Amino acid sequence: MRITPLDIRRQRFKRVMRGYDPSEVEAFLEMLAEAWEETSEELESARKELEVLRARASDFDRMEGAVREVLVKQQKSAEQAREDAEKQAELIIMDAEVKAANLLNEAKERVQVLTETVRELQDKRLAVLSQIRSFIDSQEKLVDMEENRIKSEKVPKEERLPEEEDGDGPVLELSEL
Repeated sequence: MRITPLDIRRQRFKRVMRGYDPSEVEAFLEMLAEAWEETSEELESARKELEVLRARASDFDRMEGAVREVLVKQQKSAEQAREDAEKQAELIIMDAEVKAANLLNEAKERVQVLTETVRELQDKRLAVLSQIRSFIDSQEKLVDMEENRIKSEKVPKEERLPEEEDGDGPVLELSEL
């Protein structure tokens, strides 16, 4: 199930006596929605940048192929003027390989940076989910404690009215309300 910031903002809880402060719950949900939205936007931005860099790396691969084709043509023409062509081809090959290696290294470094950014964003998402889970667990413990407290407040048999049965709760006087 994919949760969006809008889902968080639209979430409503049932109101009960002794419940949570609605403004605190709404403030927390808004803060959570903003954090989730920011994280989602950062992840999407990183993904788009990664796509652009992959496209550039692909272009560099094609450029390298084109450079290699030029070198082959140079070698064929070098057969006619062997000495001059060999020197020229060596210079072109070295230059093309250095440029191709530099371009590939730059692209690989950028891809690595983007990959690390994506991993960091994933770690942030996991941390937010862990915080949400912790909050839910703590609230569940509070509910359990309240249930146990209510169960412990049952009136002992010897203090019950004669017509009162086991499942009946304590009868409160009007003054106690």
